[in-house]
Amino acid sequence: MQKSYQAIKAENAELVVITTDKQAVVKDTANKLGLEFVTLSDPDRQAIDAYNAADPFNPRIARPQYYIVDESGIIRWKFLDERKVGRLPAPKVVEALKNL
Repeated sequence: MQKSYQAIKAENAELVVITTDKQAVVKDTANKLGLEFVTLSDPDRQAIDAYNAADPFNPRIARPQYYIVDESGIIRWKFLDERKVGRLPAPKVVEALKNL
């Protein structure tokens, strides 16, 4: 996602990632990888549970979910995968932004 972050920003959008990793791990990873976008820590799985994001075959991990939410909080586009292995290529997110 970092490679496409500037293209996302060019569409007047922001990228926010939520992970179950603890805050210290999130911060360390963001620093090591030079991530510019917001990465939030959800070790208690509140967001995963709220969005039904648990992998149906391994509920200890989250499955990929992508949402484009407008300024009013309305979901305008989403991609929900069945398994953790189904990552959507970042250019597809940029394409979805351009099509809105």
